Amino acid sequence: CEKSQAVCTSLKKEKKTVAPPKLFDLTALQREANRLYGFTAKQTLDYAQALYEKRLLTYPRTDSKYITSDMQDSTKELITGLCSLLPFMRDVKLQADLTRVCDNSKVTDHHAILPTAEFLKTGFSSLTDSETKLMTLVCAKLLCAAAAPYEYEAVTAVISCGGYTFTAKGKTTLCEGWREIEKLSRAASEEQDEDAEPETVLPPLAEGQTFDNPAAEISERYTQPPKAYTEDTLLSAMENAGKEETPEDAERKGLGTTATRAGIIEKLISAGFAERKGKKLIPTKDGYNLAAILPEVLTSPQLTAEWETRLTGIAKGSDSPDDFMRSIEEMTAGLVKTYSAISEDKAKLFTPQREAIGTCPRCGATVYEGKKNYYCSDRACSFVMWKNDLFFQQRKKTFTKAIAAALLKDGKVKIKGMYSTKTGKTFDGVVLLADTGGKYVNFRVEQNRK
Repeated sequence: CEKSQAVCTSLKKEKKTVAPPKLFDLTALQREANRLYGFTAKQTLDYAQALYEKRLLTYPRTDSKYITSDMQDSTKELITGLCSLLPFMRDVKLQADLTRVCDNSKVTDHHAILPTAEFLKTGFSSLTDSETKLMTLVCAKLLCAAAAPYEYEAVTAVISCGGYTFTAKGKTTLCEGWREIEKLSRAASEEQDEDAEPETVLPPLAEGQTFDNPAAEISERYTQPPKAYTEDTLLSAMENAGKEETPEDAERKGLGTTATRAGIIEKLISAGFAERKGKKLIPTKDGYNLAAILPEVLTSPQLTAEWETRLTGIAKGSDSPDDFMRSIEEMTAGLVKTYSAISEDKAKLFTPQREAIGTCPRCGATVYEGKKNYYCSDRACSFVMWKNDLFFQQRKKTFTKAIAAALLKDGKVKIKGMYSTKTGKTFDGVVLLADTGGKYVNFRVEQNRK
């Protein structure tokens, strides 16, 4: 290709439109707050609840992204007030159009999350930093939802060179629309969407255009494994789990509800089945093992879909509540009978992993950390160092794993800020492992000798 001439053999331009986003329901708010600010789903719910109690935000536990027709006038007044209140909107001309987010049939108990008229009076003055960020998201979403569509021209160029055919795709913005407000709000809060894909802009091209001595290179690429869940992507997966099997008119779809999904995630973490690493949610060893031993009926969203189908039938009068409850009782009894006990091999999967601290000075076996001590793995050996040893308690120091490891490795460790019962002051010193082989392990402070 480097020695050949490149020719633009085909150029296709197509005008496309991206409609403004819908308003926030709780799950969508939790997802965006996690993606932009790293808030957990529970934190977002807590902040939103606090704003609701201050009468600055409408009811947050909603699964609707729409408003009702009787709210249009008051919402337009709200938008006018926000354009004056928010600094990044002062140079933006917004002709509010709420027809896309106004649908009475899609509002059940509560409408979408909105700022209130009370917020227009008080502004951000009394809010914490986290509440300010969340409130800005809600305000910006309302303004984006009422703005014009984003319009662009998609360009696809086919280029022939050296006997090969290449395709280049790019876009040219025609009307920023709602994306202008989104960009301004992100710039004002100094936050960047890490998941946003960079836009490719092609230079001016024409069919038949030629390029001499084009730059060319061969590069090797590798596919990436699927990324770990973040709360953003996990909430989306929970919202859509089993969606294809769930009837359209079912009251609920997916796993959990907008109000309970944050609690489900927190329960998995507090129970030790998952852990947070930055924004990522990583399954633990117990999480993998639990998924491995549970019966498939309990790990598949199909069960939720089946129940929602029957509940919909009960609501329509085509299914019997008694039959539904009877089937649940029978299923529960069957599960308890079949899985009342697990095999010894499966039980061993949940044995806590022991962490090696060092080597026993008496027998050379591995020393592990227990809940209350550091003990030798050889049952015939009596070596044990207790975490509540009086030596460390008197000196007001915690007998940490790091201290234990240093004592086992070097026989001594330097500790800062130990308390002296004689002088009442703190001092830095070296603690020695003074083990005489008896029932208890002793420690002493190294004396300075000149």
